[in-house]
Amino acid sequence: MTLTPKNIYMIIVLAGTILLIGDHLTSPALTAAGSPSELGNACAPCGAPCIDTDTK
Repeated sequence: MTLTPKNIYMIIVLAGTILLIGDHLTSPALTAAGSPSELGNACAPCGAPCIDTDTK
């Protein structure tokens, strides 16, 4: 395989895509989504606060 500019560009794009996907999959951003005990006073999985709609 000769290293033409087209091949070099494709290698760079492929390597960048692999790095971005790998970084996304190893991100710790969603580790707390499965443990609602760490969300405090939240009712929804997204962390929305509980709103008491029952007015007395």
